[in-house]
Amino acid sequence: IDARKGVVSQTRRHSALTSLLGITHLVLCVNKMDLADWSQTRFEDVGADFRALASRLGVRDVTVIPMAAVSGENIVERGEHMPWYTGPTLLEFLETVETPDHASHGALRFPVQYVLRPHTTEFHDYRGYAGTVASGTVKPGQEVLALPLGVRTTVSGVDRFQEECGTASHGD
Repeated sequence: IDARKGVVSQTRRHSALTSLLGITHLVLCVNKMDLADWSQTRFEDVGADFRALASRLGVRDVTVIPMAAVSGENIVERGEHMPWYTGPTLLEFLETVETPDHASHGALRFPVQYVLRPHTTEFHDYRGYAGTVASGTVKPGQEVLALPLGVRTTVSGVDRFQEECGTASHGD
């Protein structure tokens, strides 16, 4: 956010999009602090305005960092112009923030890349779905929802090439 302009309509649109995508943790960079005379009050006002917006959108966690990209202040290293700011620089924040591993622990997501129908005597009624598990885990007996039709079905087996494997997880 431009420290001089604060929360504008574009900020609201981008924030609404992040909310729709389910993003609940944000870092807000209040840039151009040099053009706002390094004002702590202006920084706090912009941060409060954005936190109010984020709260209405269901964003649970917002970290606000003042910076001046032109001089690099609070991006990699602290500068001399904002001694009132005691939080992390942008790089410190990005290097230490904990991110959940939704791919391993989230709901099953399995984009089908190919439908296998051998049409042989040995595999007369066989239908398999090939792809890579994008998130979650799948195992035989598990009920799944096939989208976009919304059909519920049960996984009869999990195979990798010609071998049966008990489960498949993110990346398999």
